[in-house]
Amino acid sequence: MTSMEQQETLTANGSGRRGRSRDSRLKGPSDKKRSLAALSLASKIGYLTISDLLPTKEAITSALHGQLPIRIYDKGERIFPVEQAEPILFLVRTGAVNVFRKAPSGTRYSVKNLESGAVFGEMPEYGQTMLGAEAEALVLTELAIIRPPEFEAMISRSPTLAVNLVRGLGSRLVEVEKQHEQAAFQTIPARLATLLLRMASSENMVKGISHQDIADELGVYRETVTNAMAELKKAGLVAVGRRRITLLDPQRLVEIDSV
Repeated sequence: MTSMEQQETLTANGSGRRGRSRDSRLKGPSDKKRSLAALSLASKIGYLTISDLLPTKEAITSALHGQLPIRIYDKGERIFPVEQAEPILFLVRTGAVNVFRKAPSGTRYSVKNLESGAVFGEMPEYGQTMLGAEAEALVLTELAIIRPPEFEAMISRSPTLAVNLVRGLGSRLVEVEKQHEQAAFQTIPARLATLLLRMASSENMVKGISHQDIADELGVYRETVTNAMAELKKAGLVAVGRRRITLLDPQRLVEIDSV
């Protein structure tokens, strides 16, 4: 083979690899990444309960004041999205609700189940959103329907509800700002430490997750995660096994976690 032919072969092979790389990016998120994304929504959807806002039964009775319309949903009946898009919240009175995300292929990824007392829905002005998730009744379920006028009336009747809502939204805003700051200014090893601390079990272990899964979660290349993990391992902070990461020194991980 002449040098010119070798060059053409190398060029063709390189183009093929780049083409395959572009094709893989165009396929969209993997099933594993979609599953991780759904799990990450669990702390963002339906995080409020009526007891968070109103600590006593008397306060709940006073605030609700029998003014909320009630609807009963059969098992498997769709609750959200509603037919006509509008700001709306639901309070689970009895039964249970499954919140899930659906991929373009139709595959469903469960986010969480909500039970009596949970509040969920789409009312961005009060910090509540479904972030593209859907909801259906797991069993025969009774929901109270809360639209903006009803919610504002509840707030006016109960200063406690207003204060607790502001406190809850304030703490979540601080957490979001912290995450943005970490993404902008933390090194990759520090962001990796943050993720491992968040995902670790009570035994300081992270199981069933690959470097690619971590890369998808952090929004970086797998090789970048591998290099960062090697740094943590060399420092004696983690031990890495097959789909298992053990946190050897959680306190030091917390220290490098801070920006």
